[in-house]
Amino acid sequence: MPTTGQVSARRDPAPLLWSLTAAGWVALLALEIVPGAHPAHPAEAVAGLAAGPLRPAALVLFTGGWLVMVAAMMLPTTVPMARMFTVVSSRQDAAGPVRAAFFAAYLAVWLGFAVVALVLLVAIAPLLHQVPHGIGLAAALLLAGTFQFTPLKQRCLTLCRDPAAFLFTRYRRGVAGAWSVGTRHALSCLGCCWALMLIMFATGVADLVWMLGLTAVMVAEKTARWGRRLVRPVGVVLLLAGIAVALVGTGPPAHLH
Repeated sequence: MPTTGQVSARRDPAPLLWSLTAAGWVALLALEIVPGAHPAHPAEAVAGLAAGPLRPAALVLFTGGWLVMVAAMMLPTTVPMARMFTVVSSRQDAAGPVRAAFFAAYLAVWLGFAVVALVLLVAIAPLLHQVPHGIGLAAALLLAGTFQFTPLKQRCLTLCRDPAAFLFTRYRRGVAGAWSVGTRHALSCLGCCWALMLIMFATGVADLVWMLGLTAVMVAEKTARWGRRLVRPVGVVLLLAGIAVALVGTGPPAHLH
């Protein structure tokens, strides 16, 4: 199996992925410094969507915002796999379409998760207006902390940490094979990170401090050699944070803010 060190400068996807990541953070920073550019509570984030039929313009805005956040938070975790797949797929005649299918599979998985998140947010928006402001965050922290200790988290991280082993057992030639590999690996990434991403929604969707912290955790868990030793301590911290928010961090219902 080739190594990522064999990626030529011309074919290396890492510069493009890091550029898209930087662009995502720049866009998020721009939203952060513009007053009223993002909501302070998830219920407010979907208030317009929950008030009536889902309008195309609202869906476009939600999808665009989601893609910006995915670019900022998730692309750094996919760089090792993207580089390895580029090396392996270079042996095929139609390498361009094959790589396009591979990356399109990632996009499809994360857009699918966005649709599910949107439906759930719209469904629970009325409830979020009636509960204390910190309850949602406490629940998300406790859920994410508990998930850190589950076999599913460990299994997904194992698949994500070793792109060479993943491709050795699952790689198939052709566009269909690339789509299958991309989908499976994207689902593994989603399995690693979905609970941590819920914290992002609970903090108000675009809180940069939380996003930076969550991004650092996800990148370290999936790409650092010592990432395996980080999982349980992060789980403990999340559980303690969830308990603390539940005890002292609650406020009046969101509609009274």
